[in-house]
Amino acid sequence: MRANLLMTAAMMAALPAMATEVVGYYPGWKHEAYPVSAANIGADKLTMALYAFVDLCWEGKHGNAEPSVNFVAACQEPLNGALAWRDEAEDGANLRALVALKKTNPQFKVVISVGGWDWSNRFSNVADSPRARANFIASTLKAIRKYGLDGVDLDWEFPGEVGVPCIVGEVCARPQDRQNFVTWAREIRAAFDQAGKEDGRHYLVTIAAGANASYTGDGAWVKDMSQSLDWINLMAYDFHAPWDKLSGHHAALYADAKDPATAAGAYDSAAVQRYLAAGVSKDKLVLGVPFYGHGWKGCAPGPQGDGQYQPCNGGTTSGFNGGSFYGFSLLRKLGMLTPSFEGGNGYKRYWNEAARVPYLYSAKEQVWITYEDPASLKEKARYIKQQGLRGAMFWELSADGEHQLLNTLSEAMK
Repeated sequence: MRANLLMTAAMMAALPAMATEVVGYYPGWKHEAYPVSAANIGADKLTMALYAFVDLCWEGKHGNAEPSVNFVAACQEPLNGALAWRDEAEDGANLRALVALKKTNPQFKVVISVGGWDWSNRFSNVADSPRARANFIASTLKAIRKYGLDGVDLDWEFPGEVGVPCIVGEVCARPQDRQNFVTWAREIRAAFDQAGKEDGRHYLVTIAAGANASYTGDGAWVKDMSQSLDWINLMAYDFHAPWDKLSGHHAALYADAKDPATAAGAYDSAAVQRYLAAGVSKDKLVLGVPFYGHGWKGCAPGPQGDGQYQPCNGGTTSGFNGGSFYGFSLLRKLGMLTPSFEGGNGYKRYWNEAARVPYLYSAKEQVWITYEDPASLKEKARYIKQQGLRGAMFWELSADGEHQLLNTLSEAMK
């Protein structure tokens, strides 16, 4: 009997970890058009909502003066490193509404996400200052306890090379950013563990991490970082977008030899393998998937007649806010996708068998669109489970207002 029990335990240990997480971002700044409600959030299908975004205070202000962002405001708590809210009353109301959904969905967690693309400009300063890091921890725990939250997510884009250009006279990146980030995460973990003992619960610490090889570097720092985290939300999308001269898939699952960027590992499975090769454990990786797409204009049909991997003339103007960004719901609204998820309005849906993703092309308009749909989500859910990863994350809830993608992902992850 003992031998059989030992054998069963050994067999269980050899199995991949259960894929459990379905994590979705909620964009707080869209609360008027997409308010927190049971119907909009779908908490019964999620394990976590990441509330995007909360900022960091520095020298009494927060935001980003860079022209593409152009938002600066006074901090509610004018301490370097303290949390700063876009509008504390509105953010607080949104958070309370999200937390209320936990009453009927015990698996559902609510976590504040700090930073994001626009608001990563203060991370380097805070991470480089022991006092500012301590202020952040105290401020974050205060907010967690005030609103009944489950933890914090750090969305630093990116350590060592900030995404939004830094304005003249400010410092937004340092050579020591990665090591400072590791130190910061270690301090957060220790403080959250102590707070958890006092409160009788476990407080989560996660990060949103880049998927490109330039983010992981030699891998040593991400392994060290992972030791302090519950998991890493891997932003495995935007590998291609209209800033590229050629059309290309922004979240291909596997390599396609026809893609000129394949050699650089610009696809999901390569990103996952980079983290695993660095020593990050499988149960600390959550694969990010996009609920949106990107569009290029002026793309000739090319030899296959589908516009794929062809030179284009920049981004389209029919997407969100007149740009090249298309939420899945917007593709439906514009008629580019039919109710059965085929191409419409002159667009044809294609499927890349190697990359396991769809794309749309209009030969008449010469517009090419990369996006995610139920078929590609099922492929990614299968990959997550085969690899034994922690689960899936997506950006973001309002892009899938009818929950076609969320329903697919939730069901596929079971």
